[in-house]
Amino acid sequence: MSSHLLFTLFIIASFPTATPLASFRGTNRLFLDTAVESEWESLLPLGIFHGITTNPTLLERAGHDCNIESVQHLTKTALSMVGCDEFMCQAWGITAQDMYSVGMNLSSVDRERVVVKVPVTFEGTKAASKLIDAGVRVCLTACYCSDQAIIATGLGAEYLGECTIMSTSY
Repeated sequence: MSSHLLFTLFIIASFPTATPLASFRGTNRLFLDTAVESEWESLLPLGIFHGITTNPTLLERAGHDCNIESVQHLTKTALSMVGCDEFMCQAWGITAQDMYSVGMNLSSVDRERVVVKVPVTFEGTKAASKLIDAGVRVCLTACYCSDQAIIATGLGAEYLGECTIMSTSY
């Protein structure tokens, strides 16, 4: 485990959905935000994390290839570990179609336990809408203003992650 990082908390707001698992999900969950498998092994047994989340930058830092096959392998590894109820992975691509295609492939490992993260951008929002319509669980991420949070809830995204909304008006 790296000395500068004990663990990073990824706090996520969960929105009510009609999924079968919704009856026992809480409203907030902690996710281990890393692609370093040794950190998963040492930190998941703490029992405070609901799952693991990662993205292309974290994959690269951990020495993993950022491609469908590599992420699917990591997903299977993570979901086989005690303490990992869900695995979040971020779709990549320039266009909505790119992110949609990647998201469909990433989620195919286990549609009930894999959540696809998509940035709250114009193209990301289009991709998220298509993924949700296809039955994929979605987390809209990189949310920097309240308008983006409203978009996420309007789309029916199950999660809103990496949310940095600051307000100076009280």
